[in-house]
Amino acid sequence: MQFSNVLAIARTQSKSEDFRELIVRTVADDLKVDTRYYEQLIDTQESHADYRAIIIEIDTPSASSQTLDIIKNTRANNPGCTIFVVITFASTLSKTKYYLAGADYCIKVAETSPEKKLSLFDEFLSANARLNRCGLVLDQDRMCIYGDGKKLEISFVEMKVLEALIQRRLLSHTEIAAVMGLNTKYYDSRALEKSISRLRSKIKAHYGDNIIQNIRGYGYKLSRGLICASYFQPAKERSNRE
Repeated sequence: MQFSNVLAIARTQSKSEDFRELIVRTVADDLKVDTRYYEQLIDTQESHADYRAIIIEIDTPSASSQTLDIIKNTRANNPGCTIFVVITFASTLSKTKYYLAGADYCIKVAETSPEKKLSLFDEFLSANARLNRCGLVLDQDRMCIYGDGKKLEISFVEMKVLEALIQRRLLSHTEIAAVMGLNTKYYDSRALEKSISRLRSKIKAHYGDNIIQNIRGYGYKLSRGLICASYFQPAKERSNRE
């Protein structure tokens, strides 16, 4: 793990301590892991600026709406942190609403076996912690990506899609169609998906990371902190989307 500080959030005080124990077992011994529970974070302006990673547990269906508010507030107050959502009950709920609220990663870990739950959780955090770096640069003028001592040439449309994702991080299919210059009412969704798939595959083959994630039924999101643009700062994300 590469985080300097982690905040573990759960529904109650006792749950937050249990959740912390799970996190501590999956990270380095010298990592500081603090805890909060939901009631401490509702209607509060507490700053989480010192945390590079915030991990939120959702253990009941009724906790979902509270969690969405916490994610939105956390993202608004700490736009640079990585937010993980861990669903620990048998849920059929879509992950999309958590991404729209500002979460970066979401996993369902409803295993009853503590060993299996620990294994899945460890794999989840380890796989995503390495993305918390900005090693790639999008050069809009030269229409290419630089990073790891390599250069990847891309098309103008691919450059515009990446530029939009860097600015807003999460785009619907219709928003991507608009960026690509397509008719947003009559575009071919399969052709759009193939275009994004080619871009994802091209970047992964060149740099080894799948930086564009598919959000089923909604669109695509960019993994936080992995790529930046050469001459603008990312715009503030929209935490409240229609």
